[in-house]
Amino acid sequence: MLGPVQLGDDDAAVVEVPERKVRALLAALTAAGGATVSVDALIDSAWGVGVPSNPQRVLQAKLSQLRSLLDAASSGGRSLLVRSPSGYRLAVTAQNCDATEFRLALSTASALPAGRQRAELLESALNLWRGSPYGEFTDELWLTAEVAGLQEARIQAVELCAEAWVAAGAPEKALALAAPYFAKHPTREGLAKPLLMGNYLTRRLPEALAVYERVRSHLADEFGVDPSPELKDLHLSTLRQDPQIDPPGRSEGLWRQSVQGDAGAQPPCEGRLPSYSSPFLGRADEVRDVRALLAKHRLVTLLGIGGIGKTRLAVQVAGSLAAEQKVGTWFVDLTEVPRHGSGTRGEPTRRVEGLTAAAIGLTADWQNSSDLSVRIAAALEDRQALLVLDNCEHIIDEVAAFADGLMRRVPGVRILATSREPMSLAEEQRYLVPQLPVNVGTGPAVEFFLTRAQAVSGGVEADSDTVEAAAELCRRLDGLPLALELAAARTSTLSVPELLEWITDRLDLLARPDRAAPRRQQTLRGMLDWSWSLLQEEDRVLLRRLAVHPVTWRLEVIEQVCSDTQKLPRRRVLPVLAGLVDRSLVTTVHVDGRTSYRLLETVGAYAAEKLSASGERDIVAGRHLAYHRNLVDCAQGYLFGPRTREWMQRLDEARPHLSRAVDEALLRQDGANAVALVLATFWFRWMTGRIGSLIQELAAASDCPNPGQSSEELNAHAQVVVLARTVEDTPRAAKVKQLLAALDAFSPDQQGQLARMQVQWFAASAMFGSAEHRDRGRQLADEAIQYLLAAGETRAAAFASTQRDWFLLEFWNMPPQGMPCGFDAEQILRSHGDDYGLTQALGVQHLWAETEGRHEEAQQLADEVTSLSSRLDLDGEAAFWHSIQAVLRLRAGDLIAAQEQLEHSRQLAKRVAFVYCMRLNDAVAAMLAERRGEDREAVQALERFSAEEKASTRRALVRYFREGELPAPLRLSAL
Repeated sequence: MLGPVQLGDDDAAVVEVPERKVRALLAALTAAGGATVSVDALIDSAWGVGVPSNPQRVLQAKLSQLRSLLDAASSGGRSLLVRSPSGYRLAVTAQNCDATEFRLALSTASALPAGRQRAELLESALNLWRGSPYGEFTDELWLTAEVAGLQEARIQAVELCAEAWVAAGAPEKALALAAPYFAKHPTREGLAKPLLMGNYLTRRLPEALAVYERVRSHLADEFGVDPSPELKDLHLSTLRQDPQIDPPGRSEGLWRQSVQGDAGAQPPCEGRLPSYSSPFLGRADEVRDVRALLAKHRLVTLLGIGGIGKTRLAVQVAGSLAAEQKVGTWFVDLTEVPRHGSGTRGEPTRRVEGLTAAAIGLTADWQNSSDLSVRIAAALEDRQALLVLDNCEHIIDEVAAFADGLMRRVPGVRILATSREPMSLAEEQRYLVPQLPVNVGTGPAVEFFLTRAQAVSGGVEADSDTVEAAAELCRRLDGLPLALELAAARTSTLSVPELLEWITDRLDLLARPDRAAPRRQQTLRGMLDWSWSLLQEEDRVLLRRLAVHPVTWRLEVIEQVCSDTQKLPRRRVLPVLAGLVDRSLVTTVHVDGRTSYRLLETVGAYAAEKLSASGERDIVAGRHLAYHRNLVDCAQGYLFGPRTREWMQRLDEARPHLSRAVDEALLRQDGANAVALVLATFWFRWMTGRIGSLIQELAAASDCPNPGQSSEELNAHAQVVVLARTVEDTPRAAKVKQLLAALDAFSPDQQGQLARMQVQWFAASAMFGSAEHRDRGRQLADEAIQYLLAAGETRAAAFASTQRDWFLLEFWNMPPQGMPCGFDAEQILRSHGDDYGLTQALGVQHLWAETEGRHEEAQQLADEVTSLSSRLDLDGEAAFWHSIQAVLRLRAGDLIAAQEQLEHSRQLAKRVAFVYCMRLNDAVAAMLAERRGEDREAVQALERFSAEEKASTRRALVRYFREGELPAPLRLSAL
């Protein structure tokens, strides 16, 4: 009963119950739970208002059929159905009925303490569910109480199970179990509590806080009440990061990875592809054909009109190659790149490179950021890689240039593109994606439609009339997958023959003779028009507002950006969104176990037209901009503290939205918001190395009109100008001159001078590499540190001092100055919980300990920095420190451990194309080869080094080895 009504035999095989009335009787008797059901009640359940002329005799005949079926299921099964003077009863037990078994398991589990035993018992019970209770009879009045009771029991089981998984130390399982139910029941505190704890214990503090905010707002909107005191206390405990709510061993068991463990770990399977809720159907031949083309050619473009299924086909092909051949696969959604002339910053070619770099997880070095394509090539070289470039048509020339350059640089890379027009490159193989074939009977198109329809309505049966109508419907819709999806979504209210009649009339009306578009494009447009006409006003409002930007949305962002107090209240967003998903107008995308929502390109373009026509576009875009302005403003308070990792993850997830928000501000010539967005995300991008488009955004924001009138806004603009001048690629003498001029642009009052000092020390770092400007840079950094201390910004002063000391020690071997007035940078950073700043402070101490020959202390410092970098998921930093670990083990004579650390560093450095670290690793590999007597390999590893690379690598290694221990090409005499 926990799904469509079914009988099963002793071997668990399904025994068909072909007649609906017999199934209704079975449902009614089972729902009574072994109690007697009167004859009148059984007749009412089976026939309702259409009672036969002799109902008791007909009932006896149907019950006789049921007894035969019970016998077929199990020998002697007919004895379960017992007649009494007052009616009939079915002997229902936990051994023969899934609903009774489920209730018994729930009762048993409720008596157990929260822990693994309870979780496993309830998980097994929840696996009994196959769908809505009693299937086709779910909405019958005579089953209302039974269905409601089972649904409530199911949610209770989920709440208890999620709570038990948290207590058992498996918060990930709690999140996976409870999240889908909480999306539908946002006022259930029993779901909110394990979700809040599960997110907190898996270092997802922003998500934990979002759970509380969601339940709080829904309780207020729907019932006018506050959360319970218990939930409020749990919320406060997570805000304070109270150790009392941490399970024992949390820091060691969940977060901290040892240096030794990191070195031996194997990286996860490379790549990331979107996943879909609905199955992939009807394209087996196409998958085989495209795979065959990719086996022979390095560039394959899937061509076809919107809605033909190019993206799903590309993802399916890429996923099969990733699973079977262990090919690294990455999906790049190019709808995020605006067309020429959109008024936003950056050329499309740079945006293509930036999105590709983001997709493969590539960080960037601002000193080498002028050609991001070279770094992408470095990240993909020496591996088998497949890039899926999706939706190329609006910037086809730029994509063609990017693809051509990448394939020239990286022999092992293959590209699978989707577009409405070809790239026209010599190496390109074009594959025209066909419509789904419409054959007689259940061909691919009919199978596709019926599968989607049955997912929408369990009452759709594949009888001859339905199949015939479905085949004609597929022909009318030209076998277009998107059109078939939209049609199938309506089978919850129309039978397939009725749907065929409606769609035929609608398309005949829409396909006017004066339309010049090809027939298949008219068909799709007609289906979109028809789907739109059937929507309620709230559905239309949400659909068009989701088209404000071509991005993937999280539910909490939709609730904030797309709701209002009149047309779409926030409490209505989720049910309306669920309806749009059911109608296939919004798709769900699952990445890393989390659900997001987006519009297919064709639907998005259509909805964007409706948004423009409604006059709401500027209002919705403004709300989107304001939401993300608030997000980054909030993030600034958390990036340098105990919540660094959580907020880095949150900002990383929001990057496409943040990019669109910056574009919107630039398009509106809203310099104040453009400056605020770029400035607030600067350190996140600097720390993570994701600065591919940062240089362009800084320049565009600094040049954008209307930077604001308040002193705060003008100082923020001046800060952006300083940052832009620091990171842009200009000759050093010109850079220093521009920086000094930019620093003089701040207002002379106290607020202006504090804003200046907050960036002055960073500007000074651009001067440390030159003997001519070193002392000037040191003077500027010292002045900034002193000022920040006097202003009470001790953490900022501590961090600034570590940066100054690192550069002066690295370039000039100058001893660390530390902080004035007896302040200790390490102590300050530890007290603030600033793990990133601590990596910098301990890094300086490590270098100085090595310089003074305190090797044991240097090793301990390197161990802690390596662990911190890994814990923060800073791949570039971790790659460097694993390389240093390899150096330390090599010096100690442990060649095996050195090789392990070297391999781990190489994997990380390759992943983010950290060129400096890759060259350092080559040098370490050469020294390892020399120690093993493989001098020829050592020389070969260093042959590709430029003179500059040899000098910088020597500078890093000479701190750890004597001159004679260095490979010959790196010795001073060879430079």
